Amino acid sequence: MYRAWKQSEYAEAVQLRNSGASWGQLAKRFNTSKENARAAYRRAVGAKHGAYLQPVRWHHANPHIAVVDIETMPGMAYFFNVFEQNISDEMIVSDPCMLSWSGKWLNGTQIFSDILTPDEARTRDTARITKSIWEFLRGADVVIGHNYSGFDVKHINTEFLINNLPPLKYTVIDTYHIAKKYFRFSRNKMKTINRQLGIKEKIDNDGFPLWRGCCEGNPESLKLMHEYNDGDVLATEDLFYRFRPYITNLNVALYNELETHQCPVCGSENLQIDGWYYTPAGKWESIRCQNCGALVRSKYNELDKDKRKSLLVNS
Repeated sequence: MYRAWKQSEYAEAVQLRNSGASWGQLAKRFNTSKENARAAYRRAVGAKHGAYLQPVRWHHANPHIAVVDIETMPGMAYFFNVFEQNISDEMIVSDPCMLSWSGKWLNGTQIFSDILTPDEARTRDTARITKSIWEFLRGADVVIGHNYSGFDVKHINTEFLINNLPPLKYTVIDTYHIAKKYFRFSRNKMKTINRQLGIKEKIDNDGFPLWRGCCEGNPESLKLMHEYNDGDVLATEDLFYRFRPYITNLNVALYNELETHQCPVCGSENLQIDGWYYTPAGKWESIRCQNCGALVRSKYNELDKDKRKSLLVNS
């Protein structure tokens, strides 16, 4: 259960937690879920740092999950016609590069972002914003993005390499890949999916003229692009929550010291047995998370040793 927090409540949550209160006690005090109490505490502690990085990991902390999106400037080249062109290296004037980035911590209220200045845009100097996104991403255990694996992370890593920054390691949750794997939308563009689901959509823009204005260093175009990029992050976060029950490459229990059963996707301990899960090699309890709806299974094969020995497999 999500709720808005007042500044006085943030301060009280920090005081209670630092004095030894459990997440359950915080949740009861503020009439919310333990997940929301944890998130509020992390936001309150992080606000003291005044930086991109999340606070240091505390006992029973959730993974630091970031929602990220970048925008890029198009490359420029000479050409003889617009169809079936084979652009050679000699014809290229400038390569595509990162124009801006936006990110937020999941459940957080603040958006962190950066964009090229007019002079940087005209000269395609990405060093400063590459450093700032590196500083933001190095605090992340998990990054959520739409087509992040196929587009964003490759551009980001290229900028890291060009600007002599070391690689970063984090788990990627790509909502584009989830859409392709589990659903049949008419298009897998975030704008199409979010509109069909009735959730927050990307901000409309004027199309390529906006990108051209940014390439020319137009301050108004850069301002609009900044707002557009921020809007993408908010839309991605909403899509993540609709797709959350289908996520399979996340286990938040790895990031805390609890020894109770937790939903791998959201960390909730409110779980119920929901039938059986069968494979050619065994039988496991199927478990439904009552918080996010994810369906997972136990790690223990319910078949005894003799029954497992009797099973045959297809050749």
